Amino acid sequence: MDFTAVDLRVGTVVEAAAENGALHLVIDLGGVRREAVSHITENYAPADLLGGQVVTVPAPGGAGVVVLAAVSPSDGAVVLRPDRPVADGTQVV
Repeated sequence: MDFTAVDLRVGTVVEAAAENGALHLVIDLGGVRREAVSHITENYAPADLLGGQVVTVPAPGGAGVVVLAAVSPSDGAVVLRPDRPVADGTQVV
């Protein structure tokens, strides 16, 4: 499978706030900032993600991004992130 066909990118969370049961995030993807709304509040507070890196994919039909997470009935949503820092905007392949 050609994963480069999907534009997966690493970015740093530069703003994070909880609102209406979701986290509203601003993510720096290497000089380009995109917004994400993630329903991951069962495992994360804004401070847990602020300053950290996450893996994103462009949101369908919008200017925002989706933060990728592994989801299971026992663990809920667990955000995917690199195990060491990489440059913002780095493509995931």
